[in-house]
Amino acid sequence: MIAQLGLNTRVPYHFLFYSLAFGGSAFYSFIVSPLVFKKLPREEFSNLQNKVFPTYFTGQTLAPIILGLAQPLAYCPFTIGLLAASSIGGALNYFWLLPVCQKIKEERNKLVADKQDVGADGQPTEEFKKLNKKFGLYHGISTLINIVSIVSLGVYGVVLAKGLSKIKY
Repeated sequence: MIAQLGLNTRVPYHFLFYSLAFGGSAFYSFIVSPLVFKKLPREEFSNLQNKVFPTYFTGQTLAPIILGLAQPLAYCPFTIGLLAASSIGGALNYFWLLPVCQKIKEERNKLVADKQDVGADGQPTEEFKKLNKKFGLYHGISTLINIVSIVSLGVYGVVLAKGLSKIKY
């Protein structure tokens, strides 16, 4: 019956998957992470993020690829570019920035365990300060890339909705 009406049955599934990908990314990045950062001790927050981020960045890498392959509209270089930007952002975070940030955190944790994070004056040591600064730099890059990934998915959704609104059913 749906086929007789000429409806593209991929559209609802595409929008459901898009909603999951965009909504999940935006919700975790802008609601959940800031909330748990405020509520959990630093070490527990770090442990949580270490468990969540591999799955989060894998999804951020693969979801735009799946969306591109199942796109209900005719091929459009602009929408493919948006999805590629989102996917590349997830891949950069997963394959480059996540391991770098984890290594820096391990180095910091080793200093803390060896009681070399604070000097005799009670102030952070130079080595600990350098690691904090280095972590801040890479975390900032990761955050920026994550935002670009989410925004590109958001723009994709707007373009997709406008394109679908022009289709006569």
